[in-house]
Amino acid sequence: MLINTVILFLRDALPIFVLLSLLRVYVGTPWIQLSLGFAVGILLAAMVVLNQHIISQWAFGAGYELLKSLTLICAYLMSARLVINNRSGAFWLAGVVVAIFVVPRSAEFSVFVVGFWFQKDALIPIVLGTTLGLGICISVAILLGVVLGGVKRLYLVRLSFSLFIAGQVANVVLLLQQIDWLADPGPLWNMSAFVSDESEYGHLLKVLIGYEAAPSSYYLSTLFFALLLPFVIRAIRLSSQRHKISNLENQT
Repeated sequence: MLINTVILFLRDALPIFVLLSLLRVYVGTPWIQLSLGFAVGILLAAMVVLNQHIISQWAFGAGYELLKSLTLICAYLMSARLVINNRSGAFWLAGVVVAIFVVPRSAEFSVFVVGFWFQKDALIPIVLGTTLGLGICISVAILLGVVLGGVKRLYLVRLSFSLFIAGQVANVVLLLQQIDWLADPGPLWNMSAFVSDESEYGHLLKVLIGYEAAPSSYYLSTLFFALLLPFVIRAIRLSSQRHKISNLENQT
């Protein structure tokens, strides 16, 4: 029970803490916007949990997976906009990203915690696991913020943020495969002998870079496409802006 609670934090809570840390460093979002976004996300997640039986029956039993996929895609698109455009001043957009991203993570977290809570002799392991899991999440978020905050080159911070959001949206492939909306072509390789998906390091790498021990071609394609798309659009926009500025200078 103790290990399960810690792993639950690493799987569902750590991505939220990492997102908050990245938005704080990359966008410079004040805590007020991040806190409001988090609070709104918790309220929306509570509505999902209260109506989970109804939602799970949508689309012939695939409702929850489709809802989670939709929230991940929406959070990715808004986060990608922070990469494409000038990130400064986009504080409320960052808050909206947090609100949307928190919904599926905290909803799953709540369901499992409530399930564990009613098991016999579960109180002490859950409290200890919560303390350890929360401590790990906070420590990783602080360490990530300190490391990236000390990076002088902005493109490295932007790359870290982009890799995180790409790794999160790539999970849509796994969700669609779970409900048989997408075929599973099989893994390209298997690195479980080195770093298993179920290990602590596997969960950490999954959060930070979208690590999969046995990724399929669909998963890797989605990961790299989601990673490169904001940079390609950003490069095109910057090139267009430079071209317009050059034309104006030539006219004057």
